[in-house]
Amino acid sequence: MRLNTIILSAVATASSINTRQQNCPEIHIFGARETTALPGFGSASTVVNLVQQANKGATSESIIYPAAGGNVYSASVTAGVTAVANQTNTFNKMCPGSKIIMVGYSQGAQIVDDAFCGGPDRVSLNTTKASISSGVSKMVAAIILMGNPRHVDGLPFNVGNATAGGFAARPAGFKCPAFENIIQAYCDAEDPFCAKGNKTATHQGYGREYGQAALQFVQSKLEGSNENVSNGTNVITTSTAPSPGFHGGYIWTVLALVAIFHL
Repeated sequence: MRLNTIILSAVATASSINTRQQNCPEIHIFGARETTALPGFGSASTVVNLVQQANKGATSESIIYPAAGGNVYSASVTAGVTAVANQTNTFNKMCPGSKIIMVGYSQGAQIVDDAFCGGPDRVSLNTTKASISSGVSKMVAAIILMGNPRHVDGLPFNVGNATAGGFAARPAGFKCPAFENIIQAYCDAEDPFCAKGNKTATHQGYGREYGQAALQFVQSKLEGSNENVSNGTNVITTSTAPSPGFHGGYIWTVLALVAIFHL
């Protein structure tokens, strides 16, 4: 009787995992809002919505962090980097076959940048290592940064006419080799936060100015991620069903127990 219970439990567990992963989206979008914006996507919503509307069945999730300014800005960034790492890792564990899109705006761009490319970032982040998990790094297909205070001139993924760095600019010579081919960072010279300009309206207008360009970039990366890549840096899975090996492990366990039961 006990063996029968174990067998039934193994079958039920395999079925549960199968059902959960089959309900996973092919694409999941994370959006991080700007300083003082109300909880949700904030100005990142323009790109989040465009990508979600362009990809049937795609889901989205906002990064939950303070997005505070003033003398608690650094603490807010620290909390934000941790939130990006935790939320993306939690999702990836539940849906390891889903592709991930990151969209960050202003402070939201800074926390996404730091989580994927590491610091240091003054008192907000001491480590130079990325905070995200290896599973997330394999499944992220595109990263959109708008009005990023970490902006520095000369990076291969920069878009816009800004040459000055932001108020939390990366040091000269900075690179993010693991992700630079899937990042697009938008910053114009008149932006006071990513380029020390003097027009707040510029900082607030990236969704309108570059939303469609960001969408096209994301779509191009999603299309590229459908190809099998086996170079050790990108592992793309287009199916949301569990891997045969994982599900198969339960099947072989059940068969082994049945064989023992009949001996």
